[in-house]
Amino acid sequence: MTEAKQSTLTAKQAAIRDYIRDHSLISSPTYRQIARAFGYRSPNAVAVHVKALERKGAIRKTSSRAGGLEVVYADGE
Repeated sequence: MTEAKQSTLTAKQAAIRDYIRDHSLISSPTYRQIARAFGYRSPNAVAVHVKALERKGAIRKTSSRAGGLEVVYADGE
């Protein structure tokens, strides 16, 4: 991700992106797992953040992995 795009992430979005990255060794975490980790009552709160992260190019949804979330890296990261 470019520096300009990284700076547009809110602190919470960056934390969720990092959580997805750190917990995606075998498969990406589910919305429910992310919600639990961040103290949200509903996975819908995670969905809102995931959509924003996707719009900003920080993550992408993929159907090739369970959970289907993948952090996007810029060249050299």
